[in-house]
Amino acid sequence: MQRTALCLLLIAAGLVVATAPASAEPEVERTVDCVYPGEVLATALGDLATQLGYTFEPGELAETYELEQQIWVLARGVTARRAAELISASGGVRVSLDDANRLLTVSEEPEKPEAGKVRAFKVDALCRQYLDYQKRYGLRGGPAQPDVLYQPTAAEELRDAAAEILQLGDEAPGSAVGKRLIYTRGASDLARLEELFRLMESAGESQALRQDRENREGLKKMHTEFSDDQILLSAVLWRLFKECEAPIYIDHSLMQSLDFEYDTTELRFSADTSHYDVLLALAREQEFAVDSMHGALRLHQAYFSGSASYQVFDVSGLLIDLEKQYAELKTDAESLEGFQGDLRSEGGVQVIVDALCIQLENAGCAPLVRAFGSRVVVSGGVDVIDRAAEVMTAMGWENGLAKDGERK
Repeated sequence: MQRTALCLLLIAAGLVVATAPASAEPEVERTVDCVYPGEVLATALGDLATQLGYTFEPGELAETYELEQQIWVLARGVTARRAAELISASGGVRVSLDDANRLLTVSEEPEKPEAGKVRAFKVDALCRQYLDYQKRYGLRGGPAQPDVLYQPTAAEELRDAAAEILQLGDEAPGSAVGKRLIYTRGASDLARLEELFRLMESAGESQALRQDRENREGLKKMHTEFSDDQILLSAVLWRLFKECEAPIYIDHSLMQSLDFEYDTTELRFSADTSHYDVLLALAREQEFAVDSMHGALRLHQAYFSGSASYQVFDVSGLLIDLEKQYAELKTDAESLEGFQGDLRSEGGVQVIVDALCIQLENAGCAPLVRAFGSRVVVSGGVDVIDRAAEVMTAMGWENGLAKDGERK
């Protein structure tokens, strides 16, 4: 009897083992191809829906101008979410994927902000750095100058600088409480703030700038010989990017000013000129900016859409050198003509910022440049940042960055 019960128990156990589901394999997110260079938005959305096996519902935008406008996206093997982001950015609309109901929808509504979380950043080190700068180079004056309307603490100045550099907007502003900055924002914004404060301490390149460098590498290896009397801009863009591995898109801010049917360019491809050189020349000719957003190379109008990438320059050593130079430029006190000031009276770090802005504008660049004490932040794509580094070097700044973007 005992043997019979034992056998039945073993048989039951075997059945349980046999019928137990195998460990689930990690689900691989499906990828799609977005080859929409100058494609009508409605057609592109219909094709994306077909690739996903979804139904495209235009909703309130059905038979409207928005769906008839053109987009420019070239991204192969990207996730469905990334595809929706790129099409949204190029079309100036919001593309949403409803996986549960297998629907692709589009609307004019801006993307809903992430649910806000409260986070505090202790910025003691940055406040100390700013105060050290102020004691040595800050403008002199009484504690209550009547013509000075805003005299922020070090933390308040850092909060204002972060809002400007990261373009956080007027909604959900940060609060400076002593040596802490408090924010209630989405996870992505909090991560960007954390990166900025870290780079403000040690200097270096943002992750977005490093991504931009990677996205451009393939273009430097491509060469094409092509010339014609009248080359359409659309043809040049296709030849530039058709074999590029990195995703590319033209932002809605630029799409509105392009005419792919009639716009031409004077640029020509040659064997000794890389596609990257042609891209930079085309950007100067057509007056657009290049950087990376959503993991893709982005062509955009910098005036309407700022850059997501930046570099923090530590100029403390340059300030020391300039302090000596301005002291040597000082003339005798008895002289009626000549220089009687010093680096402090000239504006401290603003001397560097002003020269940097002028020289970048002379090169056709108009990036955001923001100083915080002995740190100077320049926003822009790789070409802008590299030009800024050249200007800084010409002033006497020494690069302390390793190849990975960290301080040596």
